[in-house]
Amino acid sequence: MGQVLALCRKNWNYLVNTGVILRRQSRFKMVFVLLFAVGLEAGLWALFLDGFRFLDSMGGAAVLITSRLFSLFFFGMGLMLVISAAITSYASLFRTEEIPFLVSAPFRPSHIVLYKFVETAGLSSWAFVFMILPFVGAYAWHHKMPVIFAAWTVAFSIPLLFLCSALGTATTMLVVRWIPKKRKALFVAVGLLIAIGLAWLIHRAKSLYSASQEEFRFALTALVPGLSLASHPLMPSWWASEGITSLSAGNFQRGFRLLAMLTTTAAMSCLLIEWLASRVFIDGWLRVGSDFGAGHRRPILFPMLDHILGNAVPHDIRAMVLKDLRTFFRDPMQWSQALIFFGLLGLYYANLRSFRYHTLPDAWRNTVAFLNVFSVAAVICSMGSRFVYPQMSLEGQGFWVLGLAPTSITRILVTKFVFSAMGLTAISVALMALSSLMLNASPLVMSVAVGVAAAIAIATCGLSTGLGGFFMNTEQRNPAAIVSGFGGTLNLVTSLCVMLAVIFPFGFVFHLRNLGRLAGAVFYAMLGFCALWTFLVSLGATIIPLKAANRALARREF
Repeated sequence: MGQVLALCRKNWNYLVNTGVILRRQSRFKMVFVLLFAVGLEAGLWALFLDGFRFLDSMGGAAVLITSRLFSLFFFGMGLMLVISAAITSYASLFRTEEIPFLVSAPFRPSHIVLYKFVETAGLSSWAFVFMILPFVGAYAWHHKMPVIFAAWTVAFSIPLLFLCSALGTATTMLVVRWIPKKRKALFVAVGLLIAIGLAWLIHRAKSLYSASQEEFRFALTALVPGLSLASHPLMPSWWASEGITSLSAGNFQRGFRLLAMLTTTAAMSCLLIEWLASRVFIDGWLRVGSDFGAGHRRPILFPMLDHILGNAVPHDIRAMVLKDLRTFFRDPMQWSQALIFFGLLGLYYANLRSFRYHTLPDAWRNTVAFLNVFSVAAVICSMGSRFVYPQMSLEGQGFWVLGLAPTSITRILVTKFVFSAMGLTAISVALMALSSLMLNASPLVMSVAVGVAAAIAIATCGLSTGLGGFFMNTEQRNPAAIVSGFGGTLNLVTSLCVMLAVIFPFGFVFHLRNLGRLAGAVFYAMLGFCALWTFLVSLGATIIPLKAANRALARREF
């Protein structure tokens, strides 16, 4: 265990010395991140507080829901922690440059994995902390809980965090070690999982439809999906919620018993990680490092695309598109993040009718539709900053090769913009069409939602490609470091401003229509003005950065 403590002490010293790194960052970035974090926490606190007040207005149902609300909250946060830990542990255990050195050094595999497990838990916990602080603060403020309530929450949150991180890390090690080598077997396994998921969704939809036929039936689990699972006595989320409630109410015997149960379970999960690492980690790491199954796979991804595109696309454009596409899919960290973000949105939109949103009045359905547009647009801005912005910089110091190739800087910029815009626009349009269909939205609302999502996707890709070329950094190979610079921060801020400038006018016009202040020709005239405004904003956000990047790259020496 001394080896693990020594490695953790190294990370602690690095964390203490982050002040030197922060002083090298731009003040604009630091101020923006600080203001954004404070604003996010304040907004979440106000949102949770308003939710508790809304529950009070429900009368007797509020008592039943609030008593189990902590279970549902910890269950949801724990599920997200497991997913986040699974992705983070793959990068820290199998893709970091530190692992080959540690494996060759006199470190046991179990100690290496324990060290990386602690690191994974720390990296995965920041979102958990950011979410739990406003939730607990709003709950304590609304119910006038004592100050010690916060201490009990922290005491239960720490073992729950390590337990969920251990589940994610163990899942990653098992999947990497036992994933099928043959592509056909892998596709069969993935197809089987998808089929099981679809069967469960169909069964869930049928049960919800049957329950909706009983008009006088009151089921708490139907009002709050997932509440029955989160409140099961064998779930750690239930242990945490019941323990916090018991300790806050003065029932120390029951509260400390639940805390001991959660803590010992988390400790057992750490022992499981150590035992599992000593048996499967090295084999899994060697499989990843040796490109397992290379003899059964083609050396080039998507070889059929060369034949499909054929002579319809110029050779230089086809080469750049295929190179970016193959680079994206060769990195599991990239496509897994995009899949999780858009997959969660798709799963939410596909289950909108489970929440009975399609039975709401038109005013509320329009509100939900524009909130869905906002959620898709926010993810698009995040994806543009994370994946599109670094594309020019990731060409590296070999960018001069493109300058000697039979192409031009303008064609490179336009190709990267068009390729990214096609991908993000297709996904955003599909998600908004699904959302509108699930809400039974009118054709007008559906057209506006789809159009706004497409406009934001195109504008975001234009901004990210243009600013990425204008602030190109060929000396950096880490996409996260490229995004964290001044240009990446400016790109994210500008994308969010464009998103708000496009969504708010449409939302305001439809809100006035719901209030009865706009109708007939006046409403459609205002709608046309909003469409013109959206077109001009999107056009400017696309063309101006691309032209600025084209001029900057033309003057640059490589």
